Amino acid sequence: MSAALLVARVGSADDLLALARAARELGFATLDAHAPHTVEGLGEALALPPSPVRSLMLVGGLGAAAAIFAYQYWTSVHGYPINSGGRPLNSWPAFLFATFETGVLGAALAGFTGFLWSCGLPRPSHPFFEAAAARAVTDDGYALTLDPRDPRARIDALDILRTRPEILSVEVIG
Repeated sequence: MSAALLVARVGSADDLLALARAARELGFATLDAHAPHTVEGLGEALALPPSPVRSLMLVGGLGAAAAIFAYQYWTSVHGYPINSGGRPLNSWPAFLFATFETGVLGAALAGFTGFLWSCGLPRPSHPFFEAAAARAVTDDGYALTLDPRDPRARIDALDILRTRPEILSVEVIG
């Protein structure tokens, strides 16, 4: 059985930032913010780790480029060698166009896949969607989801959150 999620609804983006900073200072390890638009500074307030998508794109692009280059080299030198105009069989400038295009394609596919993986998608259901605040977030509301891992924090979290002036409502899900 998973721990209960606490969903705190606030009225503005500034309140969401203030609540995220306060919750991080109070020791909530797992935080998630929900807003209808991008809120500047929210990633720093939640202390999110850096995204792995850039490194995945680099590895995917370089891997795809190396694979297509090796395939072209093997095809030209070993698989089906044709002496065309006295040029060497491993004439690498002829391989660059396909190498570049395949590298870009590999990076794009790795980035898209890495983005979905890092977001936890596809996920058909999440406990947050059971909250009344979830319906407001899609329009004009802001919410912060807290997942207290410490049993003592779970008991005190509602009292702590209810004392914050910017919170409109607090729900317990799960």
